[in-house]
Amino acid sequence: MNRIHAAVVIFLAGSLATPVMAADINVTISGIRNANGSIVGCLWSSGWGFPNCEKGGDNVQMVKVPAQAGSVTFVFPGVPAGKYAISIAHDQNNDGKLERHRFLKYPLEGAGASNYLTPPRFAPFHHEALFEVREPATSVTVPMHYPPE
Repeated sequence: MNRIHAAVVIFLAGSLATPVMAADINVTISGIRNANGSIVGCLWSSGWGFPNCEKGGDNVQMVKVPAQAGSVTFVFPGVPAGKYAISIAHDQNNDGKLERHRFLKYPLEGAGASNYLTPPRFAPFHHEALFEVREPATSVTVPMHYPPE
């Protein structure tokens, strides 16, 4: 085989590589206290700005659904396989942001993150919230945590 044929074979082998597959992420938010406002879910491909959706820039996909007491479900469609994190907020007054304590900055509305099952005192780190996305679908349940009333 001459060099030209070898180059064509290598090119064709490279172009036949396995394509990156995509999956739907089915997200269930549990423990929602009431039906006021909206539930905001953010899918993070990296930790820059995590868990505050407004600071995430291009590495965040956001979904907003009406709140309902108990649980809600939504989908992040067509996500490439890999590791991701989800942060959630219950925007009870629909002002577009998670209300926080003036000085201590802990959430005054419901909040949570994937793989963060116990009520947080502080926001989890991105690496603590990571989970694996595999095709054709991945299901994740995220519990909502509220400050004491």
